[in-house]
Amino acid sequence: MIKLLILAVFFLSSGCGYTTRGSIYAGKKIMVRPVINTIDVTSLSERTSGYVNFPILIENKLTNEIVSKFNNDGQLKVVSQDQQALTLTCSVDSYTKQTLRYEEANDGEVKEQRLRLHTHIKLTSATGEVLIEEDVVGETEYLVSGSETTAQIALVSDTARRISEAVLEQW
Repeated sequence: MIKLLILAVFFLSSGCGYTTRGSIYAGKKIMVRPVINTIDVTSLSERTSGYVNFPILIENKLTNEIVSKFNNDGQLKVVSQDQQALTLTCSVDSYTKQTLRYEEANDGEVKEQRLRLHTHIKLTSATGEVLIEEDVVGETEYLVSGSETTAQIALVSDTARRISEAVLEQW
């Protein structure tokens, strides 16, 4: 019985060596370009579709949060200028609100909403080779009784997390 217990402890304490930390990028440096906002709020469709509450300077907040995520992770060193570094470019393509729940007691008022931030990322090597090009969507839900500004902060954080994961977790 003791031998079985020792054997069980041995197998449980030994790991398989699996990790999500990869080392796929030889340079280990990344240059994050400022996020570009491609949403045209003066277009005809935006002017006729009603009021849209678009977060002010969301592209600046997203740039700062992406840099913060890479710095916290530590796999890639963020640099401002380096000819040998990887280059990450990102654009904000749309910002949407979706109603999730209505208040039954108050004539169908909106109770909960989902915010989504649609972005497009492109990671290029120092030689100009495109390593990653994909769309990334961040999202968060919030109660309308709460603050939409707080929800937008969570949305930017989720989007930056998903972008850093898309760059770092290539299998």
